[in-house]
Amino acid sequence: MRRHLFLPCLLLLLMGCEPSETTPPDNPAPQVEMPTLATKADTMAMHAYEAAGGPAAWAALPYLRFEFAGEREGEARPGIKHLWNRRTGDYRIEMPGGEDSTYVMLFNVNTREGQAYLNGTALDSTQNAQRLEQAYGRFINDTYWLLMPFKLFDPGVTRTYMPDSSNAERDVIHLSFADVGLTPGDEYWIFMDKETGQVEEWAYHLQSDRDGRFTWTGYETHDTPAGPLHFATRKEAAGGNGALLTYQIETPTDLPADLFTDPNPRM
Repeated sequence: MRRHLFLPCLLLLLMGCEPSETTPPDNPAPQVEMPTLATKADTMAMHAYEAAGGPAAWAALPYLRFEFAGEREGEARPGIKHLWNRRTGDYRIEMPGGEDSTYVMLFNVNTREGQAYLNGTALDSTQNAQRLEQAYGRFINDTYWLLMPFKLFDPGVTRTYMPDSSNAERDVIHLSFADVGLTPGDEYWIFMDKETGQVEEWAYHLQSDRDGRFTWTGYETHDTPAGPLHFATRKEAAGGNGALLTYQIETPTDLPADLFTDPNPRM
């Protein structure tokens, strides 16, 4: 999947860095533009967005760290580690490369340019291109599983109210995409609590002809300079066939200066 639309001291300890090496975000927080609510589906989408923290808190978040992993029979597989400078677009991914091996991909999500490394050694141009394409795909997919409520008003997203699926407890909206992202033929159905707006479940049909349905649970609250954000850390597959984890979330306000240049595993 998808698409553009994802405890500073603890982070420093995990990465083995000195706190004095931190740097503030390179660019100021962007201006918050409130979307126009022209339809019932728009109003419901904004209810879900506000339940997740809202436009102001999301716009003010300078950095985001999380991990993405699959779980089967209660056992999580090794996770893919993400770190995002939301002001500059600089991005860091660390992912397993085999026994005692780690890929580090350092790139910019806006330009898609960067360099990939295996155990600290730069890959050649062919391998680098392949790994950067993989890294960008992971950025699109993994952040969408974490951040969908914040991306409901992204350019190209069409929101439609589903009255036949909604009921006294839940509102349902359908999402489709106007030639945006890596898989514009995907479709999603978002189930949210009618009173709170919190996303409880989503179902999808992908352009690859795959279907899925997952409950969103394990919500956590994380502070930002403009207020709290709320993230679901666990997406449980219908029928109990495993789960996807979007967890180990951190929302630091500063970071070690070299995290987006150091090729060695740090996270």
